[in-house]
Amino acid sequence: MIVVHVLTRLLRAGAEENTLAICRLQRAEGHHVVILHGAEFDSAMVAEARREFDVYQLDRLVHPISLVDDLAAVGQIRALLRALKPDVVHTHQSKAGVVGRMAARLERVPLVVHGVHIIPWTRIGPISRAVYIAAERLCGLWTHAYVDVSPTVRNEYLRHGLGRPETHFVQLSPIEIGRFASASWPDDWRSLLDVTDRSQKPPVILMLAAFEPRKRHIELLEALARTPLPRGTRVLLAGDGPEVARAQRTARALGLTETVRFLGHRPDPERLIAMADVCVLTSEREGLPRVVVQYLAGGRATVATDLPALSDILVDGRNGVIAADVQGAADCAVGLLQNTLKRERLAAGAAATDVSAWSGERAYPTVQAAYATAAARVGVDLANRAPPPVGATRGRVVAL
Repeated sequence: MIVVHVLTRLLRAGAEENTLAICRLQRAEGHHVVILHGAEFDSAMVAEARREFDVYQLDRLVHPISLVDDLAAVGQIRALLRALKPDVVHTHQSKAGVVGRMAARLERVPLVVHGVHIIPWTRIGPISRAVYIAAERLCGLWTHAYVDVSPTVRNEYLRHGLGRPETHFVQLSPIEIGRFASASWPDDWRSLLDVTDRSQKPPVILMLAAFEPRKRHIELLEALARTPLPRGTRVLLAGDGPEVARAQRTARALGLTETVRFLGHRPDPERLIAMADVCVLTSEREGLPRVVVQYLAGGRATVATDLPALSDILVDGRNGVIAADVQGAADCAVGLLQNTLKRERLAAGAAATDVSAWSGERAYPTVQAAYATAAARVGVDLANRAPPPVGATRGRVVAL
């Protein structure tokens, strides 16, 4: 089976990690997997993907709405689909979900699946909200299955008439749970925290998140500047993205350079979580954040701003705190540093949370079921489709 995954961006963020995890599981099953991504990408992440998959860069697939670019992106995707002749097109993220499904429809791809990683119309203006929902309804006419990251995300789509119950499949984002449950501190923890050999570990607040506006790093820094911190506190911001430079300038302007550490991308998030006293997420829009599951798997007290799907995993007062806004999240995180009893109680609740459903072995069968059920419904025999096109080369990157 040839599966083409289409993403708006290929950055170090939850939707991309989720998608690549599924791609690896599909490749392990013997399927030919191709990745198409837009103009915004992390070069190191693309290099990693090139070692495993065919990867095509689409220079006209951009994140902002642009009629000219969007129509051009549809054309680019159509040209590739015509050459690749996939059995399945599986789109991810809002923009790629629209242009990718349009291209798949025009090229008569047998099976069209959309991965719903986020509820795109939350906390935006009424005009943008109407545009998003209208675009989803249009694309829904030729979407054979939806793969949702949580029950709440699925229910929100159904509430707006997007798909039918039998076309939605909840696939929890695959995570290597064992890594987080048994992790030790990073070997370089002293240099990360800028402490001497004789110093004890200071209080640590950690946020793992891509640096993009909806994660609200700037607002978090501003909130922390208004909140008295325990002496020696370190705030670790791990991740990369377009907002890093702005966040660093903000930290300097607010006088937080001694407190805040920008770690960039780290391949050992589980070890950072193990070192943290409180873990935070201040996103404005998400589906069900992978990082919250990782925080809980690591047994850490978690503070997150309210999100529609957060209640699927985080129980306020039991394994974490759900804050109304960014300032509330900052206040709660600092309060937990000062309240050892409450912090330890929430950490124990986090460690007791059953997150086994997020393991890759349990999550992947949902995607297989979505493909098989949708294929049976539309009369497509995926088992007897043609082999991959001759000359397909793993690791090729093409900008059209």
